[in-house]
Amino acid sequence: MDDKSPDILGVKSVSKALEHASVKTIDGISAFFGAICMPAAEEFGLMLRDRVAKYRQRNLESIAEKTKETIERVQITPTGDCNPRLIHEVIEQGSWSEDACVQQMWAGLIAAASDTSAVADDSQIYTETLRRLTPFQARLINHVYGDPRCCSLHKGTIVDESLYTPKNSLIYPASELLQLYPDDLSNFVNIAKTTHQEILDDSSSHSIALGRFRPQVDALVTLGLFRDARLVNAGKDRMHFLPSLKGLDLYMRGLGYKIYPLEAFIVTQQHWCQLKGIDPFSHGRT
Repeated sequence: MDDKSPDILGVKSVSKALEHASVKTIDGISAFFGAICMPAAEEFGLMLRDRVAKYRQRNLESIAEKTKETIERVQITPTGDCNPRLIHEVIEQGSWSEDACVQQMWAGLIAAASDTSAVADDSQIYTETLRRLTPFQARLINHVYGDPRCCSLHKGTIVDESLYTPKNSLIYPASELLQLYPDDLSNFVNIAKTTHQEILDDSSSHSIALGRFRPQVDALVTLGLFRDARLVNAGKDRMHFLPSLKGLDLYMRGLGYKIYPLEAFIVTQQHWCQLKGIDPFSHGRT
């Protein structure tokens, strides 16, 4: 039935424009996911129209765009048979995240899975972990595992988790870790009348600020994404991380790669460092 009520404020035209934009967004997302997961293309289109509102549409659009960029960067040729369970998890879980770093990890996961058969692919096993990450945790994972020191490991087979211990210790000053927080620290850290920049600049505030992040760091250890993470030095203004194979694996998938065994990925990281003129074995920090 036509709505013939007066539109004094011109709201109807705006509403129609938004509705048109929403349809275009849904069609674009549906076409992209359908192309990398052809068997379930129609189902994804129906799901997106029926169950995903505008907030989640924007997030999915961003994930889809980041996935395209990752596929191009990693030079993947999608086969069209990405595991439908993975895309379903992205729509149901990944669409709630508006953080660019978390979205990029979802995008890398999709990209890495887009060139393999639905039967053989195992990417969906990472979704439970990924959907639980906060923006700070995602940045921390990428910061540590992207550190050249993380691949300061001599060639050899890692038959035991303890053997994945870089030659250069992964120790970071509090100020460096606090800068990973994507929002205003003053709204998160309980120091009255202190601004974001003052927290970063005042070393006496660092241990308090790090303590506020302790539950998130401990959760990463509980999830197995780090073997350990502890404060060091008398002033407790630095944190030492012991990496884990599970954490390295998630980081790699978030980049859009599947390189196994993981020792091969570490060698690949060393090669990337060499291309940048960086020697991981001499990249120590005091």
